[in-house]
Amino acid sequence: MLKERFSKHFFVIHNFVSEEARLGYLTPPEKQDPPSSPTTELQWAVNAIGEFAQCMQTWCGNDDFFYCHWVADSEDDVYKQLHAFELEGTIINSRVSEMHQFVSAYRASDEILRQYPEEGGKW
Repeated sequence: MLKERFSKHFFVIHNFVSEEARLGYLTPPEKQDPPSSPTTELQWAVNAIGEFAQCMQTWCGNDDFFYCHWVADSEDDVYKQLHAFELEGTIINSRVSEMHQFVSAYRASDEILRQYPEEGGKW
């Protein structure tokens, strides 16, 4: 399991900049020009570690949008990493939102992770 080195969680909505970009992203590596080998989930996870942020999970369906869970120290760092990976503005446009509460059955730890706003209904 990869160790998170960043302190905050972000939910990011990505929108493909064009249908061509969407099709390129969804084309299997062996059908691309030039073809390449498919990657394992572990290889994907290692490649998703950047200098400014790390992508932890991704969900993609048939829409123009897909979704990712990122960890970073700030919202700006997620955008910096998207630019460093040459994604933002070339393949996707993104909307980054910090998530102050992150609980997951995948971790299933004994840690108390659920957090609440100090006052009222907002952090």
